[in-house]
Amino acid sequence: MGQRIAIVTDSTADFPAGVTEKLGIRCVPVHVVVDGVDYLDGVSITSAQLVGRMKQGAEVVTRAAAPAAYADLYDSLLARYDRVLSFHLSAHLSNCHECAGNALALLDPADAERVTVFDTGSVSIGQAMYTLMAVRYLKKHGRIEGMKEALDASFSVGVNQVTVEDLAWLRKGGKLGALSAAFGRMLDIKPILEMKEGRLALVRKVRGMTRTLDEMVACADRLKGQGAWEVWVCHCDAGASAFYLRNQLANVLEKEVHTIHMVEAGAAISVNVGPGSCCWGMVPLG
Repeated sequence: MGQRIAIVTDSTADFPAGVTEKLGIRCVPVHVVVDGVDYLDGVSITSAQLVGRMKQGAEVVTRAAAPAAYADLYDSLLARYDRVLSFHLSAHLSNCHECAGNALALLDPADAERVTVFDTGSVSIGQAMYTLMAVRYLKKHGRIEGMKEALDASFSVGVNQVTVEDLAWLRKGGKLGALSAAFGRMLDIKPILEMKEGRLALVRKVRGMTRTLDEMVACADRLKGQGAWEVWVCHCDAGASAFYLRNQLANVLEKEVHTIHMVEAGAAISVNVGPGSCCWGMVPLG
């Protein structure tokens, strides 16, 4: 009989609606602090509520769940499962991975050995795609060995990009320098940022949102001949941009529109990219 394996991730992973419930993936909520009041992402504050507060000028920050919160979940799962695999956003972007790792010291040593903590090197839909691919790998191969190497290899040839409406949110989060943020606001320049080696890297600046989305589509067009791809689109209060991006991606990749998942960004991600942001990701199917 195969091992019973529980899958854990953070609320910084943005999945299509219903996927976590269907697959039994547990999401540890990160904290969202709005004007000094502490909320739990997706539990005591929704993305829509957060975006509304952001538009009103509220001061918002996020912080990881405490190691004790991870330890409590791991402990409860280990009573029913043989192993726990815990997938977290890039350690370069948050200390969620560190807090999850520190949680192991709070467990009985024998139990801690049954928990494996992974750095997905990504965030939002990238983190979610990595977690989902892990679930598929386990179902296909029935083993953990070789999983991380296979997933990392897939992500090394994939792409995960984001653009924002207002660079001020990235500046507040320390993702771009003040000069770049001011330059973007003055000239309607939108950045295309891409996850590279666990960090957000600025790969291009484009004037205007539509042209920026078209540049993202052009990136997909350059990759399409390299095999079959899974493609997701995500947005924060930017439905029109997301639908445009999805339709254009479907055209160039010759995919049915409904096969490209549309995802709404969770509160934890919305804090850092702000209303009007839009991202997409594609990884090899397999």
